[in-house]
Amino acid sequence: MTTRPLRALVAAAALSLAAVAPTLGAQPATAVGLWREGRALALRGLVDSARRTLEQAGIAARTAGDLATEQATMRGRADLWALRGCADSATRILREAVAAAPAGDRASADALVRWLASRQAVADARRVLVAAYRDVPSVGSTISRDSITFLQGMAAVDVAAGQESAAMASLNAALAIAVRLHEGDVHERSTHAIGEVTEENAWLLFDLAALRRTAKSAPMHAPREHARLMATLVTAWPTLERRPDDGVPITRFADRLVMQAAVCATDGSPCPPPIVATGCP
Repeated sequence: MTTRPLRALVAAAALSLAAVAPTLGAQPATAVGLWREGRALALRGLVDSARRTLEQAGIAARTAGDLATEQATMRGRADLWALRGCADSATRILREAVAAAPAGDRASADALVRWLASRQAVADARRVLVAAYRDVPSVGSTISRDSITFLQGMAAVDVAAGQESAAMASLNAALAIAVRLHEGDVHERSTHAIGEVTEENAWLLFDLAALRRTAKSAPMHAPREHARLMATLVTAWPTLERRPDDGVPITRFADRLVMQAAVCATDGSPCPPPIVATGCP
């Protein structure tokens, strides 16, 4: 796969994976149905339609007291505002989501850390990360999803700070934990792995591929390794995207569009029209 800028990859996002149907547990059907519709629209590149649908899903979830789905809609809306170039709106919504998140749901904090890091707000991103995980014992060393997402956040902060070796170390540590976590899932490990890609490590491999592509230091910058990782992810992605979410879904719409674009480039499937930053209301 050729390495193309993020904007070009987003513009070429594939339609072939748009029909996703995440399952958010025993949630009210109306809110979840709207969430699924909004997510599918987002992955077809229909940003404004997706945003309106996710707003409706959020209202339905709030009325039903469905905090998990409401949080997911807020993360999704922030992603969509970011795609539109509205950084202030994205930041505001993510901060509101973090403030309203139920105990144990750190997905919005994780999203805010990634977003702030992408904006080079290193100190702010680090504060959000530390605050989100301060109540988790031995986070970063225990065999848990919290350790994986904490280390992933650390890597994002390190990249923003120009500490690429530290970011690589965090991602490698998270990958080692992901392997242990996957192997410990005796009942499921044979059904949610596609080659070396698993539910536990897919986004880690994506972040590692991004680091290999964008790193400025010679030891970290490895276009061939980036291409290898992306090829591995492309093979697994159609299966991964059709798997149900676990109740606190990761939106990462821009990154999912990058992956869909990579799939599109590989299999020749149709792609949605380019996403244009039209300005903020």
